[in-house]
Amino acid sequence: MVQADGDIDWSPCRPGGRFECAVVEVPADYRDPEAGSLSIAVNVHRATQPSERVGYLLVNPGGPGGSGLDLVESIRSGFPAFARDLVERFDIVGFDPRGVGASDPHFACGAPGEQLDLRRSIDAPVDTPEEIAAGEAAANLCIESMGPVGGLLHTAYVARDMDEIRKALGVDQVSYLGFSYGSAVGVWFATLFPDSVRAMVIDGADNPVDAATGQAERIADALEETAPIAILLERALTACDSPECPIYNDGDPIGYYREAADKLHLVNEAASNHPDAAAYAVISPLYAEFLWPILWEALFQLNELDDPTVFLQIAEFQWEAGGPRVARMPEHIGCLDDWVLHPDQDRATRLADGEVYQAAQDAEFPLLALLGPPLASACPFYDQFAPEPLDRPLDGGGAPILVIGNHGDPFTPFIESEELITEQLTNGYLVEVYHATHGVYPSNSCVNDIVHRVLIDAKYPDERRVTCEREEPRLPF
Repeated sequence: MVQADGDIDWSPCRPGGRFECAVVEVPADYRDPEAGSLSIAVNVHRATQPSERVGYLLVNPGGPGGSGLDLVESIRSGFPAFARDLVERFDIVGFDPRGVGASDPHFACGAPGEQLDLRRSIDAPVDTPEEIAAGEAAANLCIESMGPVGGLLHTAYVARDMDEIRKALGVDQVSYLGFSYGSAVGVWFATLFPDSVRAMVIDGADNPVDAATGQAERIADALEETAPIAILLERALTACDSPECPIYNDGDPIGYYREAADKLHLVNEAASNHPDAAAYAVISPLYAEFLWPILWEALFQLNELDDPTVFLQIAEFQWEAGGPRVARMPEHIGCLDDWVLHPDQDRATRLADGEVYQAAQDAEFPLLALLGPPLASACPFYDQFAPEPLDRPLDGGGAPILVIGNHGDPFTPFIESEELITEQLTNGYLVEVYHATHGVYPSNSCVNDIVHRVLIDAKYPDERRVTCEREEPRLPF
């Protein structure tokens, strides 16, 4: 049966399936709504207890580049993305943000390998006409491939697309649950459309607004964000504490890591000579403690057999569908957002910051320094098509937002969640917890209870900051 909600005409995604799909048309450029539109793919899983239905819950899995359609589809796959309480009470709506999956445009920055090769030709400091030309060309490939909309994929426009989805649903307000980068999407949505928010929870929350007063403060802030990765890498290595562990090395697994690091170039070479492949491969298992043994085995295979296969399999998590030679959407969105929030940081400032930061990181975090110099960023050259800057504080607009801050998260570290509450949001609530994966919900019963009270009952904690005890995470399989 086809259901209609507002202007959305839903139809079964597949014959006999449990999900309904539709398309919402949104302006490609909100500065000129008549200039063309984009098709945003949406789907919905209806509340399993319709008599107790609360309303619509929009969700975003993160990325940038994660598919909201896939997240909603996971409800029936056995992956515990949502606890039963939400599945029973909400029509859960997923969407592929502009540039992602089934939505317009198809993301591309040149042909496979084209941007990679340009960026690989750039060495710090970027001070020759040839390097500057390569950086400009690498950035412009995104516009050449996607047209002007390539510069309009930033989170502010994703948030505007969300409100178009709300309107199409025919409701005044929606609830929202965002994970990782989805936390930034939520903050933007609340900032621009606070009256559209019924209740909001963001998990794995980063503070989208970084320090910007001067270079020293910016570098210190960036190092603060990197520190949890370095700490967890050391923790993951030293957790190899018995002779049964392949990199035990008579009780010196860090020494084994240093030895194996001399062969990390084999990982890069096997990944189409991508300078960041080894870094992605080493860091990706830090997403969860139960992945640490994979890191140990990968180091052993590399060091003893010159075999980068396990590392290559790990690194695949970070690549787009076309593999390591295809431009990565997270970098593109991150660059656009950074220009929106910090238009005063010109090209020269960004290039100088990058050089100083890399030297500071290598000195501060020697285990990470062994991963080698990163691929040069095209971000400083986005001044050629940077979107319009934000004209107000990114503060959530006064809408109440529950933030889950996780001391065990290396990628959206707790300090970022804390700063989001104390420095950015005007109406934020913080749940403090230690959890051994990136993101907490729905794997901690205390967190779940708080989240469900917020989303289902729109009842926030009595205190602005509450604590949940650590619980061992449930495996997603």
